[in-house]
Amino acid sequence: MLNQFNASLWGDEAFSAVLSKNQPLEIIKIIIRDTSPPLYNLTLHFWYQIFGISEVSIRTLSFTYFVVTILFVYLIAKLLWGKKTGIISAILTFLNPFFFTYAFEGRMYSILALGVTSSTYFFLKLIKREEKKKKGSSLAPVVAYALSVDWALYSHHFAIFAVFLQALWMIFEFLFGNRGGAKKVFRGLVIAAILYLPWVYPLYRQTKMVTGGFWLGKPTLIDLRNLIYEYLAEGIKNPVVKLPFINKTLGQIALYLIFAILILRKWHKEIKKSFFILSFFIFPIIITWVISQKMQSIFFNRYLLYTIPAAMILVSSNRRKISTPIIIAVIILFGIIDYNYFFHPTKKPFSELANYIKETKTKDDFLINWNSSAHHLWESKFYGLEAPIYNPSESLPYYVGTAQMTKDDVIKEIPNVKRIGVITSGSEDEIKIKNYSIDEVKKFGELKVVWLKKK
Repeated sequence: MLNQFNASLWGDEAFSAVLSKNQPLEIIKIIIRDTSPPLYNLTLHFWYQIFGISEVSIRTLSFTYFVVTILFVYLIAKLLWGKKTGIISAILTFLNPFFFTYAFEGRMYSILALGVTSSTYFFLKLIKREEKKKKGSSLAPVVAYALSVDWALYSHHFAIFAVFLQALWMIFEFLFGNRGGAKKVFRGLVIAAILYLPWVYPLYRQTKMVTGGFWLGKPTLIDLRNLIYEYLAEGIKNPVVKLPFINKTLGQIALYLIFAILILRKWHKEIKKSFFILSFFIFPIIITWVISQKMQSIFFNRYLLYTIPAAMILVSSNRRKISTPIIIAVIILFGIIDYNYFFHPTKKPFSELANYIKETKTKDDFLINWNSSAHHLWESKFYGLEAPIYNPSESLPYYVGTAQMTKDDVIKEIPNVKRIGVITSGSEDEIKIKNYSIDEVKKFGELKVVWLKKK
C-alpha cells in the first residue's frame, strides 16, 4: 500500500539520496559548494551500508531521528513539569501535523530537530543539576551538551538561532540565577565551538553564496502569522478532511482548540519555566523574520520546525482541568489528519514514470529534463534514468543543486536523434525544440513524459 515511507522521492530528497551514495570525503567536498552542513548526508551514507538504498530505507532514517526527538521532548517536559506533562507533550509533538510531515522527509529536518531538542534538554540538565546542588563535577553532562550542540549545528545552519538563545539564557543564569550551572553551559559551548571550527570556513563560503541571491522572498506579517498557525495545528492543509456542517478543515478546528488551551493555561505559575519554553518556540521565528526584513530573506517554515516541540510543551503544561478534554480532542483531530496524510502521499509518482520510460524507451531515444519551474534531474538519477537538463541559454542558479552537477548533467544542444523523451512537470506547450514536434504525452499526475519526433 502506498504511504509516506514508500512514496517516490521528490527533488530535494533525491538530491540528498544521490549525494549520500558518494564516499564521505566526496560528500563533504560537494556539500561545501552547496548550502548545508554534512551530518545528515554522512549518516545516510552509513545507513545505506546497513539497510540499502530505497525510499523506505531513507524515510526510516528520518523517522528514527523523529522518534528520538520525541523522547527528548518527553524528557524536557518531565524535567520541568513532571511525567504526565511529558507524556502529553510527547503525544502532541508526535502527532503535530507539520512536525509529522517531516518525520518522513529524506532531508535534514528530523536530524536538526533532534539536535536542537537534545541540546535544550542537556542545557536544562546542567542548570537543574546546579539547582539541586548535586555533588561532583563530572564532565560527562557538559560533553553531552557540547556534542548535542554540534549535532544540531552540523545538521542545519538554522540551529545557530537555538544555540544563540541558549547562550542568552546562560548569561541570564550567570547574572540572576545559577552561576555554577551557567559556567557549565559555557564550558559546553566552548567545547562545541572548538569542534565546530572545521566548518567555519565552509560556513563562510555558503553564507556568501546565499547573500548573493536566494529564492525566498521578503516575508510579511501575514507570512509570520501563517507560519505560527502551521506550527500550532495547520501544518497539513487538506481540504478533503473537513468537519461536517461548518465547512472547516480539521486543522482549523484544532487550531481554535489550541488557542483555547493557551488562553486557559496558568501563565502566572512557574513563570520562568514558561518563559523559557515560550522563547524556545518564538525567538528563532521572530529573529529570522526580522533578519529577512533587512538582509537576504531566510524565512522558511521547514527551516524552523525545531521550535514546534516547545509549542506543544506550552500547550501541555500548566493546564487547567477544563483543558483536559480539549487536549484529548486536539489529539484525536491530529490523529485523523496524520492518518489521512500518511496513506495519501502527494509527492509526484516519479518511480512510476521511471518504470514506464524503462519499459518503452528504445536505445536510440534520447532523454532530457526540461528546465521548467523545476527540473527533475535528481529524481532521474536516483531512479536510474540518464536525462540531462536541456538548458540552452542562462546558467542555472546554485540552489537547484549545481554543486553536485557534472558537465554531462546540463546540455545546450540536442543530438541528432529521431525521438526525444522530455521529462517535465510544466506545460507541454512550453517545450519548443527546433525541428521536433510533439508526438505523444504520457502523464503521471503533474509529471509527464513528452515524446517528440523529428519533423
